[in-house]
Amino acid sequence: MSKVTKKTLSPLDPILTGCVIALLSFSILMVYSTSISVAEVRYGDPLRIIRHWLIYIPIGLAIMWGLSRIDVTWWRAIALPILGVGIAMMVAVLIPGIGREINGAQRWFSLFGLTLQPVELLKPTVIVYMAYYMSSYPDRMKQFSSGLAPMLVVLGVSLALLLLQPDFGSAVLLSAVCFAMWFVGGVPIRHMALLTLTFVPVAGAAMIAAPYRMQRLTSFLEPWNDPYGSGYQLIQSMIAFGSGGLFGTGVGQGVQKLFYLPEAFNDFISASIGEELGLAGILAVLIVFSLLLGRALWIAIRTEDMFSRLLIIGCVVMLATALMINLGAAMGMLPTKGMPMPFVSYGGSALFGECILLGLVLSVQRHLPGNKRHEKSTASPRKRSSNNTNRKTATAKSPTPKAPVQAMDKGMEHLF
Repeated sequence: MSKVTKKTLSPLDPILTGCVIALLSFSILMVYSTSISVAEVRYGDPLRIIRHWLIYIPIGLAIMWGLSRIDVTWWRAIALPILGVGIAMMVAVLIPGIGREINGAQRWFSLFGLTLQPVELLKPTVIVYMAYYMSSYPDRMKQFSSGLAPMLVVLGVSLALLLLQPDFGSAVLLSAVCFAMWFVGGVPIRHMALLTLTFVPVAGAAMIAAPYRMQRLTSFLEPWNDPYGSGYQLIQSMIAFGSGGLFGTGVGQGVQKLFYLPEAFNDFISASIGEELGLAGILAVLIVFSLLLGRALWIAIRTEDMFSRLLIIGCVVMLATALMINLGAAMGMLPTKGMPMPFVSYGGSALFGECILLGLVLSVQRHLPGNKRHEKSTASPRKRSSNNTNRKTATAKSPTPKAPVQAMDKGMEHLF
């Protein structure tokens, strides 16, 4: 009777999934605490926002689980088609009648009463494309024209579409992720340095072209110069952090969420955490995020596939940078920017995008060659016993050969 091997997926990584569930559970508590008053006044229903959030979370988890079941080799195969879909959606949202304008920015689709941002799909598609190109053509990385230039075109088109919305914050976030992936992927430092020298003046020109961007930059340096205008959000955020102290005022006992602090359940939810749970609450959130991102990087180190490594690194940098921007803006360390805290701030589009990123990481983890737990033999007990006996005899007769050391992928020697 021949041996038949049945292969199923490796279980979801308990650390990654545990951290996500912990953050989302905490998010339910904080969104409920910070949204009741706003929902009551805005919609006449104090539970409307939290009800929507309780719908978004299962959908996001289902997206994450579904993507984790797809073999990572499929992402490499469809990198170009999904990039095309992401860019097409970014173009479509700019068309009047298709895209929806809110607060002067045309970034949303309106679908079944919900608003969705196509940028949350563009981010992972760009990451998949960058990982695909650098892993498929490692020899081209040393040449600017055939290495960095094609990837720069993709990034440039994406940034142009983001600035047309306008969404300067997402443009900066996407640029940071691409630069990190290029560094890890083996793009020469001199090419990146030259690009940076070109990028900085362009970014400066983009800020000067829109007065509100310069106002945000200057207001975070001196918010008290305009306490009821451009500096209002930051001042209220700092008051929230200061009121919280070490252990906070208690969940539900915060005052700043009562129409003093705008977006208390979204972009400035970190200030609400600081007020109600204090420094201890902020540190607890950071510990969970460190565990989540550190575990993802450990999976990247374990895999031998260049595409998988770059894919995970792009996802980790995206989540880590978004977290730093959210906290930095709320604490007055960075210009005020509407950047939600991953897995904690309210927002369906943002949550779906974050679940897509983590789904990609889990797709690598569940298909790692080293995960032998998913191989189940259906051979008969007698056959299995015979195989074990033969294996023991062979082991006793001949010394165990040393496992060959696999060479590190080209372009990664300086990191691992």
